[in-house]
Amino acid sequence: MNNAGRLKNSFINFMSGIGNRLLTMLLSFTVRTVFVKCLNTEYLGVNGLYSNILNMLSLADLGFGTAMVFSMYRPLAENDKEKLNQLMALYKKVYAIIGTVILILGLGLVPFLDYLIKNPPNINGLTFYYILFLFNSVVSYWFFAYKTALLQADQKVYITTNYSSVFSVIKSILQIVVLVIFHNFTFYLITQILCTICQNIAVAIKVNKMYPFFKEKCKSDLPKHEKGKIFGDVKALMLTQIAHITLNSTDNIIISAFVGIKEVGLLSNFVMISDAITALLCQITSSVSASLGNFFVKESVDSGYALFKKIEFLNFWLYSFSMVALITLLNPFIDIWLGEGYLIEQSAVVCLGINFFVAGFMNTIGTFRTTLGLFTQGKYRPIIVSVINIGLSILLSYKWGMTGVLAATFISRLCVNLWYDPLLIHRDGFNKPVKPYYFKLLFRFSLLACVVVVMQLISSAVFVGGVTIIKFIIMVIITAILPNVVFALVFNKIEEFKYFKTLFFKNILKKVILAIKSCKIKN
Repeated sequence: MNNAGRLKNSFINFMSGIGNRLLTMLLSFTVRTVFVKCLNTEYLGVNGLYSNILNMLSLADLGFGTAMVFSMYRPLAENDKEKLNQLMALYKKVYAIIGTVILILGLGLVPFLDYLIKNPPNINGLTFYYILFLFNSVVSYWFFAYKTALLQADQKVYITTNYSSVFSVIKSILQIVVLVIFHNFTFYLITQILCTICQNIAVAIKVNKMYPFFKEKCKSDLPKHEKGKIFGDVKALMLTQIAHITLNSTDNIIISAFVGIKEVGLLSNFVMISDAITALLCQITSSVSASLGNFFVKESVDSGYALFKKIEFLNFWLYSFSMVALITLLNPFIDIWLGEGYLIEQSAVVCLGINFFVAGFMNTIGTFRTTLGLFTQGKYRPIIVSVINIGLSILLSYKWGMTGVLAATFISRLCVNLWYDPLLIHRDGFNKPVKPYYFKLLFRFSLLACVVVVMQLISSAVFVGGVTIIKFIIMVIITAILPNVVFALVFNKIEEFKYFKTLFFKNILKKVILAIKSCKIKN
């Protein structure tokens, strides 16, 4: 595939993903508003806790999906249908096994659920709710979910996201109706399960139409040495998967066990917003990830490193600005949306914002690490991160509660991932010295810290006497302008900034202006 083709597919994936994420954000916000009005905070806590437990159980995937997508890049580029058939046949078998393993492990946790909730709420049927959460997770593996991997590898993620948008609308409407009419958590969860099954079936039908050769029976199994390569990558990715899950899915479990289920419910509103923004920004890298895989199959390492610097800079800017906005505006927004009773301490918001930034910043590193095939290098570092995170979370929860648990997450990442992952990319992926990159990061992080402090001082001054809609709008405007102006002034002379400035002003704005002029001429 040529560069124009990669750019076209990346743009389609990006726009489709952005549209899907914006729609999902709106729907999630609407459903959550109805949820809070119809059910109490404890139900929010149960929802967040059980979701995290099931995320932990998704360790059964072991990173197999990532390894499979990577293994499809070359046969897709070479149109090797037989190889693709072999890979998909293997993928189907493994996903059926994974779903069964998750079911068995999930059922095995039932006797221990009471130990995960400090001061259990007065809610009947907690175990039954957990079973419904478990079943929703399992059916996602059993009902054709493996077929989405082909669309991802073939740079057609937009097809999956389009289906996701349709079923998100259907699910949200049905859940709102169920909540308003029945005020029933069970019906709410059953609706979610049915929509998961229907979406997977619809995507599977689409994949069968697009790739009719999959209807043919696979004549031979994948060669043993290729299976060995995939499972070797899975072994390395397993450790990365462990770190990812423990960093992102243990906070609610530890907060529930050591702080309280109500705090999990309060935090879930903040996490919903930060996760929605993360999902939106992830489209920038996920929409090009398959293009990167194709890129590194055909292009030089130096070209790849130049591309890395551009995407990494854009990622830093977007996540930095978003982090500042979250820290500055989250509590005031929740105050206006739900009221003072749903606020959390500002220190916890700051920690949540830092976690958001660090995870997002590492997303680019992770994307390039995957597309470069660096699965086995540094494979034991996730274990270290996991141990540090869990130990610190429990220790700090006693002294600082929710804030301590959230702080432990980014501290564990700073201790290992933030310096070691860039080392892997530079040393083993691009064969470049990493020290200049470290100095660049130190400068950028220092600048970001200064911006956060300044924005906090401004926010304190604006919200003196309480939060109002007018004050919130004023703060939104200041937040939208000031950090971006500072970044533009500081980075104005670097190559990456000049690239995106040229791309935006000379290409995008030029097309917009020409379109406007064309409309005027026609009129």
